Amino acid sequence: MQENKIISLEDRVPILRNKKRKKANIRLLMTILLFFSLLLCVLYFQTSIGSEINLEIKGNNLYTDKEIQKLADLNQDDSFLTIYSKKVIQKLESRNTIQSAEVHKRFPNKVEIVIKEYQPIGQAMFDGKKHLLLESGMLLKDNHSLENTTIPELNGWSQGDELQELAVELSKLPKSIFHSISEIDYTPSKDDPLLVTVFMNEGYEVKTTIRKFSNKMSNYPIILKSIPKNKKGVIHLEVGAYFAPYETNVTNVIK
Repeated sequence: MQENKIISLEDRVPILRNKKRKKANIRLLMTILLFFSLLLCVLYFQTSIGSEINLEIKGNNLYTDKEIQKLADLNQDDSFLTIYSKKVIQKLESRNTIQSAEVHKRFPNKVEIVIKEYQPIGQAMFDGKKHLLLESGMLLKDNHSLENTTIPELNGWSQGDELQELAVELSKLPKSIFHSISEIDYTPSKDDPLLVTVFMNEGYEVKTTIRKFSNKMSNYPIILKSIPKNKKGVIHLEVGAYFAPYETNVTNVIK
C-alpha cells in the first residue's frame, strides 16, 4: 500500500509546470490591467473634461468664490493632479480674514475648499468707505452685502490700538449681549481716554471703558432686571454701577 502512495518525479513535473504557468499568467494579467489603468488615467487628464477641475467653495461670506480662488492662487488651467492641498491651505490661512481652511480632493476632478472666516463684529466708515471690523482686529472694505447679519455701528473711531482692543473684547461677549448692541461710539474724556458709549436695542445707553469691556457688559442682563421697564436712561459701568434716568437727575446705585 505504501508503494501505491509514492508519486514519481515524472508525474509531479506537469503539475508544477501548470502552477507556475498559472502564476505567470496572473502576473501578466495584473501587469496589463495596471498598464491600461495608467494609460486611461493619462488619457483622461489630457482631455478637456479631465483637465478642468470641479471647484466647490464653502463657508465664504466675506469673499466671492472668484476672490477665494484668486487668494488660493488657483488658475483656470490647473488640473486635479497639479493642485497641492497644503499649498492652498497655507495661502488662505495667511490672510488675517480667514481663520482656517480645508481642502478635500475627490477623484476624478472634484476639489472642495471649506473655509472658516473671522466673523464681522462691527462696521465703521473710514475715508468715506464702509469697513467691517473682524474678530481678528482686521478692517476689511465691505464690498459685499452680508444678508441676515446684524452688527453694531462704530462711530468716532480711528484705525488704532483702541479699535484693536475693542475687537478682542467684542469677540468675548456672549452672543445674546452682542446682538443687543446697536451702536458703539468712542467718547474719550480727560479722565478716561478709553471711554465708550454703547447704545442698546432696548433703549438704554451704557457708559463704560474698553478695558475689560466684555466683563463689564456681561452684567448688562442682570442690571436690566433691577430697572423699571418704563424708565429709560444711562447705565454707568465706568467704575461702579449706577443708573441715571433720562427724565430726572436722580441716580440709582445698582448693587
